[in-house]
Amino acid sequence: MNVFIITLGCKANQYDSFAIEEMLTMGDFQVVPDLEGADACIINTCTVTGRTDAQARQLIRRVKRENSDALVIVTGCYAQVSPNEVAEIEGVDYVLGNGEKERIVEHLLMGRESGAPPAPTIRVGESGSIGLRASGSPGRTRAYLKVQDGCDNSCSYCIIPTARGDARSMPRETLLSEIDVLVEKGYKEIVLTGIHLGSYGEEFLPPVSITGLLRSIEERRYPCRFRVSSLDSDEITDELIELMATSETICRHLHLPVQSGDDSIIRRMGRGGGADTVRERVERIASSIPGIVIGVDIIVGFPGEGEGEFMNTVRLLDELPVAYMHIFPFSKREGTPAALFTGQVDAQVIKERCRRLRELDGEKRAAFYGRYLGREVPVLVEGARNRATGLLQGRSDNYIPVLLDDYEGPINRLVSVRLDRVTENGVVGTVGT
Repeated sequence: MNVFIITLGCKANQYDSFAIEEMLTMGDFQVVPDLEGADACIINTCTVTGRTDAQARQLIRRVKRENSDALVIVTGCYAQVSPNEVAEIEGVDYVLGNGEKERIVEHLLMGRESGAPPAPTIRVGESGSIGLRASGSPGRTRAYLKVQDGCDNSCSYCIIPTARGDARSMPRETLLSEIDVLVEKGYKEIVLTGIHLGSYGEEFLPPVSITGLLRSIEERRYPCRFRVSSLDSDEITDELIELMATSETICRHLHLPVQSGDDSIIRRMGRGGGADTVRERVERIASSIPGIVIGVDIIVGFPGEGEGEFMNTVRLLDELPVAYMHIFPFSKREGTPAALFTGQVDAQVIKERCRRLRELDGEKRAAFYGRYLGREVPVLVEGARNRATGLLQGRSDNYIPVLLDDYEGPINRLVSVRLDRVTENGVVGTVGT
């Protein structure tokens, strides 16, 4: 059976899809690169906003339109949270929650009932264990390693605790064994990921922490580098900063879901800390870890955000040594408190504010990249070429996107690159001889 897999959403969802692909290839299945000729299609969905739900619905309809004979299995967070809504979409055969991902092979083998199209089969129970494991990221030079799943926070805009369940972690020794496998397979970079990565190990007795896991990794001196996907500002302890400052394997890169620089909006979001915490931690990180790149997530147009609240965010980001931003327009997600909040912001106002932040983002990126021109940095050469230029590409340990000028050497290799010029597609550099 030929199976096509489509993945929407976060790195944890991508990891789950890699694990599903691994299960399939161990059985009598062939994972194919496109929908044409596929006997079945698995759509691993996201549900973080109303827009992502709409994107999933459009995708399901397109799959059925382009390959009407394919068995269609919809899984992931949208299937977990809104199974009946998914089941109403024409062409869906199975709606499987996150906890059913481990049983996808069984459902593929059951197939579709003959005769008239029956009602879709819905299997949604617990939000899922963390048992779905992948021993690599097929087709990639860096591997994702999901160390944690679920979330115990109650951010007013977020449905993910409902979709993913309570926070839970993989034991440290299990993870170290999985890293051994990834290293043996030749991966030169491993990205530690989770739904709420900063809560790693809190449920263990005795508790451990993400810093403790990273220290164990550092002590084993693996011949590859490790990247941390995302941590809240108040989770970045002095101990973690010290470890990263002296580490030989942990990438100089931190990504913070700041979301807003206004304390009143942060409180409405139900998030801990505030603008002062963000300022203190970012300044401490930047002063302690030379060359580190700090990225942030920002939600624009959260209910109650007036021009004053928005400018508090702009000023905070402008003043801090932030290198890049991921900017998200607020989108009401049914089932979250924020969807019912007063003070909803007009869509055109949100669009304009996003434009203004994107301008600041461009200035921040250019300034950070510009400081490295003429210097040599280690870059992991990736397999996929840059679409706009056709050049091979990669990332430095501190996350600079590098285009490799006049290089046709091996991929999945760390090379020393002199950075020559900043372009809209990345920083163009020359590989040293």
